Amino acid sequence: MSLPHLRILHPDPLPIGPRLARGWRISVYEAAGAEARLGRRSAPVDALLAAARVRQGAFIGAWNPMSRAMPRGWNDRALARLRRVARMPVLEGTGHAARPPWAEEHLLMLGDPRRIAMLARRFRQHAILRVRLRAPSRLLVLR
Repeated sequence: MSLPHLRILHPDPLPIGPRLARGWRISVYEAAGAEARLGRRSAPVDALLAAARVRQGAFIGAWNPMSRAMPRGWNDRALARLRRVARMPVLEGTGHAARPPWAEEHLLMLGDPRRIAMLARRFRQHAILRVRLRAPSRLLVLR
């Protein structure tokens, strides 16, 4: 399994199966009309970062912790809690792929990815997609 631009931040990560790895590879993350893809630079995301006067941020979700499907109401409440505890600029967003069809609501948090990673762990997420000004996006695997 080859994932470009992958960094594992957990000393003993959970197994990443081929379906999850492929899902990360083919997903598109979008906020405010700007799209990001794993391992690619995005001029529209650069523009969002520059407008917010930050150098980096990350796409983060709260839906389906540890990739276990949860009811829509549960997911919406979890994302609302994440918004409340963010303490940094947040843009509404989504993560989605066409085949297999997949979509989740996400947030693009603008600020220090270490804080974002801490929140992702708290909300039991596998990974975040870090974006940096004038750099390709990078997947940070947390568990």
